[in-house]
Amino acid sequence: MVHTGKPSGGCELCRKRRIKARRCDEAIPKCSYCRKKEVPCHRPKSQFDLAWRDQNAVATNAVQRRLNANQKAKRDQDANKELVRREDQVPRVIPQDFPNYALNFFFGSYIRLAESSDRCGYLGCLYPIWTQTAPTSPLRPAVNAAALALLEAWSWSNPNSSQSLARSHYLNGIAAVRRRLQSPENIHDDDLMATLMLDMYDGIMSFCGARPHDGPHITGSKALLENRQKHPGNSENSQRILNGARSMIISRALGNKDRVPESVLVGTTNTQNVQRASESELETIQFEVANLQASAVRLTVGNEEGDTSALGILTKCNQLDQRLIAWSSTIPSEWVPTCIWDPESIPTSVREAGLHQRYCTVHRNIFIANMLNGHCCSRIRVYLTMLACLGQLQNPALERDRSTARNNIQDLADTICASVPYHLGDRISPQRLDDKTMQYPRVGDNPIPDEHYDTAACFGGMFLGKRLAELLQPGLSLRNGQREWILGQMGRIKRIYLATAQG
Repeated sequence: MVHTGKPSGGCELCRKRRIKARRCDEAIPKCSYCRKKEVPCHRPKSQFDLAWRDQNAVATNAVQRRLNANQKAKRDQDANKELVRREDQVPRVIPQDFPNYALNFFFGSYIRLAESSDRCGYLGCLYPIWTQTAPTSPLRPAVNAAALALLEAWSWSNPNSSQSLARSHYLNGIAAVRRRLQSPENIHDDDLMATLMLDMYDGIMSFCGARPHDGPHITGSKALLENRQKHPGNSENSQRILNGARSMIISRALGNKDRVPESVLVGTTNTQNVQRASESELETIQFEVANLQASAVRLTVGNEEGDTSALGILTKCNQLDQRLIAWSSTIPSEWVPTCIWDPESIPTSVREAGLHQRYCTVHRNIFIANMLNGHCCSRIRVYLTMLACLGQLQNPALERDRSTARNNIQDLADTICASVPYHLGDRISPQRLDDKTMQYPRVGDNPIPDEHYDTAACFGGMFLGKRLAELLQPGLSLRNGQREWILGQMGRIKRIYLATAQG
C-alpha cells in the first residue's frame, strides 16, 4: 500500500511520536527535537521514497482499532439490554399509588392481550365484570392480588417475600369469598371470577417460587360452581366464567390425581361455535382422564384389588386415548401447528437458545399452543396410567403394549419440546416486555405477528413451564439427554422471568 496523502518530510522519530504540537521542523542536518535529544535523525532520502513508502502496518492498525471500538460498543449495548425493563410500564421506584399502577399494568398488558385473542377464556370477560362490581365484591381484592404479584415479578421484586404488597389483598380476597359462601343465594359471576383470580395469584406464586400449583381453592370453587350452575346467568360472559371455573377444577385435579365430581360438568352447553365446542370436548375427556388417574392411584395403594380392576382401567385407557386422538383430527384447521425445518424459518439465535431437534412448530397464537400442549400432556397421563396398570398385571404377553406406550410418550414429549422456540424465541435473559427485536420461528417469509411479541413475553414462560414440568414427573422415561435439555430450558425460563425472585 502506498501513501496517498501529502507526504511529510519529517524524520522517522517525529513521525512515530505523532504529536502535532511538536511536529518535526525538518531542519538540516538534524531537526530540533533530535538535536535536543542527541539522537540520530533519519529521514527519507528523496520525495520519491517518501511518497511510495509502505503504509500497510499503519492501515492495519487503524482497521483493528475500529474493529475493537465496534466490538466494545456492541458488548456495552448487550450488557445494557440484559438489564432493561419496560420503563413505561414497570417503575424503577415504587409509586405512592402502587395498587392502581399495578391495575393499569395488568389490564393494559395482560387482559388487553387476552381480549384480542380468539381463544382467551375467562380473562376476556374480566374487564366488563370488573367495571360493574361493587367495592365490597371479593373480585376487587382478588384482582388486586394478581395484578400486584405480576408487577412485583416484572419489577424484579419477589412476590413470595413477606414484604409483598399482594399478600394482604390475597388474604382479603379469601376472606371475602368465604363470607359469600355463607350466603349461597347471593352468588354472582364476580364471586366465581374472584376464585379464578385467586387461583391465578397462586399460579404466579407457584411460577415465581418454582413449586407445584396444587390449587388450594378447589373446594371453594366447587361450591361456588355448583351454586352458580343452579342459577346460571344468561349472558355469554356468565358461560365463559363457568367454563373457566370448570377448566380450572379439572386442571388441578389432573395435577393432583384427584377425582372430579360429576356435578362439575353440569351446565355444559352445546354450542354452535366450533372452537368452543372443541375446547368443551377436550375438557370433558380431561375430566375422565382425571378420574381414571385417581382410580389407578387407588389401585396402586391397594384400595382396589384384582386383575379385573386393572384390566378395566386398562380398557378405559385405550378408549380415552382413541378419543384424544380423534379430538386432534376434528379441531379447526387454523389450530393445526406448522412444523418447520429450514434455516430461513428458524433464526440462528433461536437454534442456539433452545432447539431440541432439527425442527420446531409454529401455532396460531400462544393460547392455542398451550391448549394443544395440554392435550399432549393428557395423553401422556393416559399412557402413564396404562403403564401402572400393566405393572400390576405382570403379564409378559403385554410387553408389546408397554413398549408402544413408552414410544407414544416419547413422541408426545418431542411435540411439547418442539413448541419451546415458539414460546420463548431467542430470549435467554430478562428483556423488555414489548421488545420487537426478539427473534421467533416463522413460516416462510410471513412476518411475526405483533401480538405474538406481547403474548409470548406475558404468557409464554408460565404456559411452557407448566408443560415442561409435567415431562419431569416420576415414571416418565425419555431418550438420553432429553431430560437434561428440559431442565436446561426450565433454568432458562427462570433466568428470563425470575432474575431476582429466586433469591
